Formats: sequence, C-alpha cells, structure tokens
Amino acid sequence: MIRLHLCDDTGLARAQQTVTAHHYLHKPVDDRCSPLAYEIHLDAEQGYRIGVLIFGRPESTRCYDGKLTYGSIKDVADGRAQFDRWEVLNLARVWLHPRAQKGGDLFERGYIPLFVDRKGVPRSRLASDVVGLALGRVGYDYLLAKPPCYPDEPYEIKTVLSYCDTKLHKGTIYSASGFELARTNDRGIETWFTTVVAPLSSYQRAMIEKRAGQSYRSRRYRAQRAVLEQQEVFI
Repeated sequence: MIRLHLCDDTGLARAQQTVTAHHYLHKPVDDRCSPLAYEIHLDAEQGYRIGVLIFGRPESTRCYDGKLTYGSIKDVADGRAQFDRWEVLNLARVWLHPRAQKGGDLFERGYIPLFVDRKGVPRSRLASDVVGLALGRVGYDYLLAKPPCYPDEPYEIKTVLSYCDTKLHKGTIYSASGFELARTNDRGIETWFTTVVAPLSSYQRAMIEKRAGQSYRSRRYRAQRAVLEQQEVFI
C-alpha cells in the first residue's frame, strides 16, 4: 500500500535535499513559498521512502491569463480573477525513486500500482495515485501547518496548479491526475491546474482558525493591519 507521510521540519529539509540532488530542476523550493512536503512510503518495503511531493505558494501573487486566474480580493470582486491568491497552492515538486519507475525492481515485482494500456503494456499509476491522495488532504494539512493571517478573508485552498516544461516532459502526470491545461507561455512552460481539492469540514475550519489565533505570525500581521487601519482613521 502507498501512504503519504507529512514531513516535519527535518523531513522537509530531507525532501529539499532529495529534489535538489535528483529532480530535473536540481534546486529546492524557495522558502519564501512556504513549502510543505510529503514523503511517499511503500508498506511492502517496510515503509521504504519511494518519493516526495512538495507543495508551496505560487511565486506569482496574480495571474489574469488562461483558464486559471487569481489575484486579490478586489480582483475577484471585479471579475478579473476566479480565485483569491490565498486559495491557490502550487505542486512544486514530484520526485519518484528510480526503483519505483519502469525498469526498477519495485515496478517489476508489482509493488507499484499499475494499469495495462490498450497495447497490453503495463504502466505505473503511482504518480497519479499519490497526487490524488495529496489532493485529498493537503488543503487541511497545509493550513494547519501554516495558518492564515486573516481568517475572516478567503483562505481555503480551492485550486492546485503545477508547471510542466514541455522541452523535457509531456505533462502525462497532470492529465492522468485530472488536471486541466490552463496556458502555455512563450518558453514552452505549461500551467496545469485542478479544483478537485478536498473541502474543509467545519471541524477542520475550527482547528485552522484556532491555530491562526495561536500563531505568532498571524497575530503579528493582524496587529500591523489594525495599526494601519487606525492610522487611516486619523488621516
């Protein structure tokens, strides 16, 4: 069975080291994107780590082109964007161990979820399966770990995007995971997205907002905004 293990700070550092060494981009996810990582474990191998996923905030705070648009609350109110920027996450890295890919021993021994294509060739479902597992929980996991600064504004994760360099990849993982193509830029970078993200339950919302009330970062930003609003009253 495939399981996702939410990383603590040590696990995140290990995941960042892994993608820097082995992912085709050979660099970690920028800390300014507030990354959160999962390790992919295989029970058949006594919890052997066979990959990592790293999510984070998009580097751009606004996008008004293509099928996926996001920006400020005002952008949404004006119809310029579908989503507030805090409702968007980026699946920034997907890395699977060679043992779990075609030709690897875990693939050949049938420990990896497979399907047979129209030509009778076995293909791996591992990437799409783990992305699906992540979409079922990342909205809660991410906000519990990194609570919103302003719980009275939109914060629930509504969409997840990811990028594909068409010079190196075909985007198969995204289409297989139910993502849609939003746009392709002039450098051949595709943006894929999905809105199939598990919604928060009332209990999860309560836990996130409780965590926001406890978070030093969240309280500091709310205090700064309150000071600015008070200053504007006297201007």
